[in-house]
Amino acid sequence: MSDSTPTFSIVLPFRNPGAYFPLALKSVFAQTFEDWELLLLDDGSTDGSLEAARSIQDSRVRVFSDGIRRGSGARRNQGVKESRGRYIALLDADDAMTPTRLQM
Repeated sequence: MSDSTPTFSIVLPFRNPGAYFPLALKSVFAQTFEDWELLLLDDGSTDGSLEAARSIQDSRVRVFSDGIRRGSGARRNQGVKESRGRYIALLDADDAMTPTRLQM
């Protein structure tokens, strides 16, 4: 696994995701295929989720926030532009990935 070129970039935009956010994050870390990066793109959250995202201690996670609400589509596009992976996997903040979603 390479720090600069992971196989997958998981793009996860969020704005005040509430109780589902921890499940979405746990589902990423539960992947059986581990060569990924997680891009967390805050869309102006006010519920503490940005702080939760920033507290993740894993070099594969990058958090982006400018404090402006742009919408999930704009944040997905931002994530794709910032991604380093060969493939893109999109994930909503209120969803979860099966453990083998990225398995090749």
